[in-house]
Amino acid sequence: MKKTTTVTTNSPTTSKTKNKVGTALKPKVFTKRYVQIFSRHPSHNELRRKILSPVRTCMRFGSHTEKPDKYEVEINLASRIDNSANKLLMKRMFTKAGVKTAAWVDPSECTAASGKTVANEVAKLEFPIIAKHIFGSKNRGNTKIDTPEQLTAWLKGKTLTNYIFEKFHNFNREYRLHVTPEGYFYACRKMLKNETPDDKRWYRNDDNSIWVTEFTPIRDSKQLIIGESATDNPGFDRPVNWKEIAAECVKALNAVGLDFGACDVRVQASKDSKGKVRPTADFIIIEINSAPGLGTLGVIKYKEMIPKLRNYKLNKK
Repeated sequence: MKKTTTVTTNSPTTSKTKNKVGTALKPKVFTKRYVQIFSRHPSHNELRRKILSPVRTCMRFGSHTEKPDKYEVEINLASRIDNSANKLLMKRMFTKAGVKTAAWVDPSECTAASGKTVANEVAKLEFPIIAKHIFGSKNRGNTKIDTPEQLTAWLKGKTLTNYIFEKFHNFNREYRLHVTPEGYFYACRKMLKNETPDDKRWYRNDDNSIWVTEFTPIRDSKQLIIGESATDNPGFDRPVNWKEIAAECVKALNAVGLDFGACDVRVQASKDSKGKVRPTADFIIIEINSAPGLGTLGVIKYKEMIPKLRNYKLNKK
C-alpha cells in the first residue's frame, strides 16, 4: 500500500493529500468553522472552539493580535483595544462624546505654559478624589485621597503622566453591564462582602465583592448553572432609571469604538437619607473594558451574543 503525506493549504476549510509520486488526491473538506477567540484570560477558554460560524470570524478580548486578511468579521478591532485599556484615552473619548462620567483632571494639561498645576486643578474637583493609574485594573494602582495634605504627600516622587484624577462619588451601588451597539445583554451587581474593612469599601473587585446576577440562575439536578430565568434577582436592586443607564453604557461603548464591552457604573442608592424612595438615581460611568472575566452564566450569555453580534457586523458592511 502506498504511503501518503498530508499537506495543509492556506485555506482554513480544506486540506489536500499527495501520494508518493505527487499525484493530488481528493481534498478533505472541513465542515466546521469556529469563531477564533483572542484572549489571555483563562475564563475565555470556555468560548474556544465552541461557537460555529459560517464566515471566518475572530473576537478580541483585550488582544492586539492583528490578522485582518484572514477574517471576514473582526469583533473588536485590535486598533481600538487601547481606547479602553488606557484610562487616559478612554476618559478623553468619554469627554468628547459627552458620556456621563466623573469630573477629572488630565495631568498632561498642567504645564508651565498653561499656568496650571496638578495640585490646584485636582483641588477644584473637591475631595475626596481618586488617583488612577492609566493602565491599572481591578483597582490596582488606584488611591483614594481625602485631603489636600494627603494629595501633597502622594504627589511626591510620582510620574504624574501615568495617572488621571477623578472626583470620587460615594454611590453605594455598582453594576457591570455587558453591551453591544444593540444594547446590554447581561448584567451583574457588585456587592461588598460584609467582612470588607472600611478602608477597602470605596471600590469593588473580586477580592471584596460578590456578583449578583440580574435574574435568578437556572440550575440542573447537580446544581450547575445552565441558564437564566425571567425572575428578578432580589439582591440585584435594579435602578428605576435602568434604561437610561443602559443607554449611557452603549454610548460609552461607541465612544471608544468597541463592538462589545463590559461597562462599570456607580449608582446612587434607591432611597435617600430619610428612607424616601428617589424618583431617579444619579450615576456615573466608571469605565468600559474589552476583556471582562466571565463566570458560568457569563459564558452562556456570551455564547448567545456572539453569533448575533457577528450577524450585526455582517449586515453593517
